[in-house]
Amino acid sequence: MKDDGLTSTPNSVAGVGPLILFATYSASPALTADDALFAAALEQRGARVQAAVWGDPAVSWSSAAAVVLRSTWDYHLNVATFLDWVDGIAAVTKLHNDCRVVRWNSHKKYLGDLARRGVPVIQTVFADAGAQLDFASVAESIDAAELVVKPAVSASAHETRRFATDARLDAQAHLDRLLAERDVMVQPHVSGLAERGELSLMYVRGQFSHAVRRRSALVDAGAMAKSAAAKATSEAHRTGAQVLVAASEAAGVEPNELLYARVDLAEVEPDEFVLLELELIEPSLFFTHAPEAADRFADAVLSS
Repeated sequence: MKDDGLTSTPNSVAGVGPLILFATYSASPALTADDALFAAALEQRGARVQAAVWGDPAVSWSSAAAVVLRSTWDYHLNVATFLDWVDGIAAVTKLHNDCRVVRWNSHKKYLGDLARRGVPVIQTVFADAGAQLDFASVAESIDAAELVVKPAVSASAHETRRFATDARLDAQAHLDRLLAERDVMVQPHVSGLAERGELSLMYVRGQFSHAVRRRSALVDAGAMAKSAAAKATSEAHRTGAQVLVAASEAAGVEPNELLYARVDLAEVEPDEFVLLELELIEPSLFFTHAPEAADRFADAVLSS
């Protein structure tokens, strides 16, 4: 049998229905437990689903009816190569999400685009690679007891560290090290995350699907579960909808062109939210907390 770099899901049937490739990464090439539910929903509708490592030249990407970016969780380590690969995939088959969306969302400067469109966004200071940025000066401009320093192109909390504002030597050393090679961002650490976590809203084709509350990667594990199903208030829904409209305008697409979107919010005051991140490339969609949601996403893939 030809080694085509693909990993079949347990229920896939050769030669039946459209082929949907779920893009993964080399350190974990198989589907996650979450995406296995997504794949099962597609297979129940007659599709074939296979995992394929992004960038693998042995994979016949053009043979797929669609490629869905799922666990490409190392893209930030070589973002230029990843974005070139994304453009190549979009040239030969349907890509979710659209390559324009992926490029726009790959650098956290998208937060500035959204803020300029009126979205309540967490305060952020950016610095380009090779620039000088004084941590003490930033600390004076941001009203917070702790600051978060991280790359502006990142995933899975890579190189993300939290510093007290008086830990200036350590913070400056981390900042300088990052700036020597990459763009960097500094944000306040929202103290409420320790108690309430992040509220993540999942959307399919611009429509709300389900919500989870997640323990922030920047707080110590405690009584809060890593993730759990949650209900979103009307104000959270309003903020999420505002984010999607602004993001679609900035990326040059319509909200219903986004197969998936995850809006990560922090509650800074009772029922008052700011955007932490908008995940449009490879977000966990937490189907394990809402298995029925996988059906909605599967229908959305096959209707495109």
